[in-house]
Amino acid sequence: MKQKIHIVEQHHEVIRHWAELRRILPTAPAVWSLDYHTDTLPCFRGKLPPPQENDFLYPEKVEAAVAALRHDEHFDWALRSGMVSEINLGICGAETDIIAHSAITVRRPAELPAPEMILNSPEISRPYLERFLSDDSLSRLFRRLPEKGEVYILDIDCDCILCQRTLEAEDSAIFDSLLANAAMITLSRENDWVKLLKLPGENISGTSIAGYLRKRALRNHAK
Repeated sequence: MKQKIHIVEQHHEVIRHWAELRRILPTAPAVWSLDYHTDTLPCFRGKLPPPQENDFLYPEKVEAAVAALRHDEHFDWALRSGMVSEINLGICGAETDIIAHSAITVRRPAELPAPEMILNSPEISRPYLERFLSDDSLSRLFRRLPEKGEVYILDIDCDCILCQRTLEAEDSAIFDSLLANAAMITLSRENDWVKLLKLPGENISGTSIAGYLRKRALRNHAK
């Protein structure tokens, strides 16, 4: 299957592209996602009915969902509509106790400083954040990794990258494998959040991070 890479500004917009992939697959793919936040709240915060099974088949229903959803709700919608089968979510920052769907697994490496430490003592936190994409970190972030030949989506919210050196970890074979073998990669720039969360002195943006990741994915997929 030819790999597709899509870049959006806000994270919940990725379901447009997930739906496109799901419509050509016989079964729902799993998702591996990296983020600063958990994004695991109930879709529509309970103010609107949840989707029906197979709503992903109808572009108008997906567009209506994109218009009504917020950043923290799209995983639940994607699962309830049958668009994806499971969400394996690894985060580096803020956690929530609300996990709206049983098919969402959230992990955060125990050695990472607490979000308050990241915000208030960034230089103490920097060495840990620089290794967020390293093999050691990713093996702790995910309860499982894709099996050989498995069709899956790799989803990255750029606000999980708080410094340039995070992208330059030398021991990142797992990350390169995730990039190389995903059927689809969705990258959320989230420029406002990257600007807010990036460590002092960093000259990164959601746009620059997404561009780097796209080039790296294309390079790895071509091997």
